[in-house]
Amino acid sequence: MVKKIEIIVIGNEILIGKTRDTNSSWLAKHITKFGHIISRITTIPDDIDIIASTIRETLTRSPNLIITSGGLGPTWEDLTLKGIAGGLNRELKMDQMAYSMLKRRYDNIHKKGITKVGGMTKTREKMAYLPEGSYPLSNPVGAAPGVEIVEGDCTIICLPGVPAELKGIFKLHVVPIIKKEAGKFVEKTLDFQGIGESEVAPMISLIRKQFPKLYFKTHPKLTEQLDIELSITAFNIEDAELQMNQAIELVKKKILEADGRIISE
Repeated sequence: MVKKIEIIVIGNEILIGKTRDTNSSWLAKHITKFGHIISRITTIPDDIDIIASTIRETLTRSPNLIITSGGLGPTWEDLTLKGIAGGLNRELKMDQMAYSMLKRRYDNIHKKGITKVGGMTKTREKMAYLPEGSYPLSNPVGAAPGVEIVEGDCTIICLPGVPAELKGIFKLHVVPIIKKEAGKFVEKTLDFQGIGESEVAPMISLIRKQFPKLYFKTHPKLTEQLDIELSITAFNIEDAELQMNQAIELVKKKILEADGRIISE
């Protein structure tokens, strides 16, 4: 079954422009290649009430999977799990498996001389408190475990905001979930010059009517040659490759008739 997925990015640093959010674009790219659909990406601050209300609102849209990014660390502003627990009306409780994961990680990096103190501290223990009924996901790169929560028909996966840690947990734990029920995703791109987007738009509108299941999008490039990129995307269509090729050939024909030039495809 194709999954409808929403991404929630959590962090004040994103909203004030201090940190650029690369996590959501990376997640979207890697999720859609398995044929699943990202229906919404939301960015919110490190605020317990906002996190709680956002989770509740997101669940009303009945996604199959919610992935959050950020707010799993040991500092006072890492409030994601507390907010999610509130949104799901669950208690935040010490999870022994998460505690053991964290203890092993800090003992190991202490032995390597990376930290002065091994084992667990009060600050580190904070990361072992998970919403009741959660399952911790081992972090192959850093300390904070990811978290998997099942709420009705929806699975919520909480990932750290540090990109390397997010990617590590995603590849280890999330890919097997979305790969098991992968859909079909096809995308093709055509680059051309010598014709403006306003000239291309009516052509594409007509072609879209012939291929209603395909998604067309032009991307103007700021160059002296007026390069334009056209991408065509399809999700879960049996003859997606055939339709895509037919659409590309028709676009090429129309562009050449208008004295445009094909650069690459």
